Amino acid sequence: MVALRKRAVRARASSNFSGGRNKFLLLSALVLLSVAAWLANNTQSTSTQSFFIATHDLPTASKLDSSTVSSVEMQLSDSNQRYLAADESQLGKWFLTKPVISGELIPISAIASVKEAKCTPIILTLGTMLPTAIQAGAELDIWAAEQSSAIQTIPYQVAVGAELIGISSGNNGIGESNQSIEVCVSIAEVRSVVEAIAKKSTVVAVRSLK
Repeated sequence: MVALRKRAVRARASSNFSGGRNKFLLLSALVLLSVAAWLANNTQSTSTQSFFIATHDLPTASKLDSSTVSSVEMQLSDSNQRYLAADESQLGKWFLTKPVISGELIPISAIASVKEAKCTPIILTLGTMLPTAIQAGAELDIWAAEQSSAIQTIPYQVAVGAELIGISSGNNGIGESNQSIEVCVSIAEVRSVVEAIAKKSTVVAVRSLK
């Protein structure tokens, strides 16, 4: 009887030891899996990729080439479907379908393989300065009023939603500063804008309300 009790005690001890050892191995395996998953995620999150960015303010229909874009290394988790990866073989193949400001990544949604000429660039000298908050890429409504000392002329609209391409300031030669803008005017409105220029009308641009 004593011998049987000793064997039973040894069997229970061996069983407890094996069970504890199995639990320890299982716990160790789970810890190793957790560490491996963390390392994989950490490595993925710190990886970088090259993307194209605008070297200066780019208007609609700009061609993407070495003069308009440059590459930059960035860490973006969901970038593959949103921005154009920096691949030298892609230069010269794409045109912008909407403006992109300087330093901005080139959205894939804003490029096309064919240049879309929906407007004509025209330079206008303004009668009043644009607010500093208005930058390239903004949409402007263009108004004109004929210069006349005999009658009071009523301003009339010559273009709606013209895209602002660039702004430059200068001097008219008699000590007065003026501001010129380059805007992309729809083909249908070119005639009205050119007519206002020919009549030397005072031109004012305001942010489009449409």
